[in-house]
Amino acid sequence: MHNETSPGREDGEAMSPVAPTTKIVIKPICLDKRGRNYSVSLEGRPLIAKTRNPTADACRSLVALGLSGGLEVWDDERPFPRLIIPDISKAAKLTVAENAAHGPRIVPYQPFPSSASATEAAT
Repeated sequence: MHNETSPGREDGEAMSPVAPTTKIVIKPICLDKRGRNYSVSLEGRPLIAKTRNPTADACRSLVALGLSGGLEVWDDERPFPRLIIPDISKAAKLTVAENAAHGPRIVPYQPFPSSASATEAAT
């Protein structure tokens, strides 16, 4: 039985609102000794000029802009998203780490101290 006042729910409860999905486009821009670098755009405008970690860095930038919800990561090669992130806020707390001892892995994000903070700590 379908309840007219609450589409999709048989028990009459209201459906939770669907969080908006943000779409970004990443493009490879250069390859250096540390790896591939990408630019990130949002709605055709630059969001990040150069990053080796486009998805995680974009999530942090989008949270700083006050956005939440899901994220679709697109490129110019595929007719479908490269990656779908269900929650920008959760993904903003993560990053990808890789070094000679281990391959890529998802780890908690920890920002580098700013140069001013590092200078003050050294004195």
